[in-house]
Amino acid sequence: MEVYVLVPVRRTFAGIFLGVLMLVLAVLSLLGSCVTIFTLPFVFVFGGLWYLIMFQLNKEFEYSYFDGELRFAKVTNKSRRKALGSCTMDDVIQIAPVGDRSVSKYENDNGIKVKDFTSHVKGRPYYDLILQQSGNLTLIKFEPDDKFLDSMEKKYKQKIIRRVKAQEE
Repeated sequence: MEVYVLVPVRRTFAGIFLGVLMLVLAVLSLLGSCVTIFTLPFVFVFGGLWYLIMFQLNKEFEYSYFDGELRFAKVTNKSRRKALGSCTMDDVIQIAPVGDRSVSKYENDNGIKVKDFTSHVKGRPYYDLILQQSGNLTLIKFEPDDKFLDSMEKKYKQKIIRRVKAQEE
């Protein structure tokens, strides 16, 4: 059974502000083109920038797991999908919550390549995946859910450390 997780990325204030600014400038340029034709190119420039900025803000990361293969992708605007990478669980050294002792030496290593596939929402817990492919170490930050981790644990329990859940009183 293939398991998917979609994680929407938080929109930043700066990105939204820049998009609204480009829209306002495009409209003002359009109004200005009624007076003089020289502002018409600015309509296309600001309108194009608005389009690029606003539609790049709608981004999600997709994680999928099937039979020992883990894949990462970026979905932009709910229509364009770009593969970011894939690996087999045989290449994975450890999957653990951020800050766990088993991955702390990798988190503090400046020579390791880091890929961040998280939502950037403050306070949301995420996991670190340590990957070794062709001699290169990579640290991947991602936000799997319990169903995703359960499916990986069926075959690779020794490589996964779960977050300790707080006891409810």
